[in-house]
Amino acid sequence: MKKLMFYATFAVVSVLCVSCEDETVNPDKGLSVSNPGAPVVPVITAQYSIEEIAEMIRLFNISRENNVVPPTELQQKFKTDFPNVYDVEWEFGADIYEVEFEIAYRDYDAYYDRQGVLLMYVTELMLSELPEAVKNAVSARYYGYRIEDIDRINIGTDIFYRIELENGNIELTVSLKPDGTLI
Repeated sequence: MKKLMFYATFAVVSVLCVSCEDETVNPDKGLSVSNPGAPVVPVITAQYSIEEIAEMIRLFNISRENNVVPPTELQQKFKTDFPNVYDVEWEFGADIYEVEFEIAYRDYDAYYDRQGVLLMYVTELMLSELPEAVKNAVSARYYGYRIEDIDRINIGTDIFYRIELENGNIELTVSLKPDGTLI
């Protein structure tokens, strides 16, 4: 009888897990959100070069203020670019707005200029999501290092992977293209 109850309970839990795969609970609202894990693909501007954006972000990092309230138009643009967000925090500095947020328990950072133009966004990844070419390049070049953190950086039409590595007391941060080329 215990065995039958175990299998019945397992079957019910399995059905519930499969039927809830595309939904999650928004911790801020307690609401169920349909397909929150769908890939985020907002349009990033091509009006700035990667070098210009890098300089803008560098200046932002020097002078930023925490917990700012951006203009309503920017908030609306952000909601269009990144639906189903929660745990949202805004910062501002050097004419750049940074917004840190989560979608389906995944961390993101997005950067907008004062006019609401999306400059770039960063997505935290799991090791299983890293392209094989990048994994192979890291393991060949940094043998003995453990991957601590992985970010995918979308900037313009380019994608880069920023990987934090650790080997004992040595910590490195490397950036690679999707084909595994070191930047």
